[in-house]
Amino acid sequence: MPKVKHFSIGDLDMKPTEDGPVHAVVNAGYSAELGAGIGVFENCAIPWTVTYDEVLFIKDGRLDLRVGKKLYRAGPGDILWIPAGTALVYEAKKKVTFFYAVHPVSKSPSSGLKKKYRTTPPK
Repeated sequence: MPKVKHFSIGDLDMKPTEDGPVHAVVNAGYSAELGAGIGVFENCAIPWTVTYDEVLFIKDGRLDLRVGKKLYRAGPGDILWIPAGTALVYEAKKKVTFFYAVHPVSKSPSSGLKKKYRTTPPK
């Protein structure tokens, strides 16, 4: 029987790690299909080509997404969908916190890894 996992934000260390500024909480260690996590960017411009479909939900701050000559400005509550194969630059002048989901998990360098996070047991 599948088991629900509850990840409490209080149990997650949101500081950047050697793996970068994203925390792939739901990763290949939990799911063979979907990856998801939290990202915290600040004072950065990160060029990237996504090899997976990605959805971003901006919790706070502002994330600029540069795709060619187009600029997408996303703030709190905004959602961005980025199709696989999109060449882009993630830009954040000030701190931005966002939730992301990727599919398939195997195509994501961070979510494709198997890493266990502390979970909260059910009541």
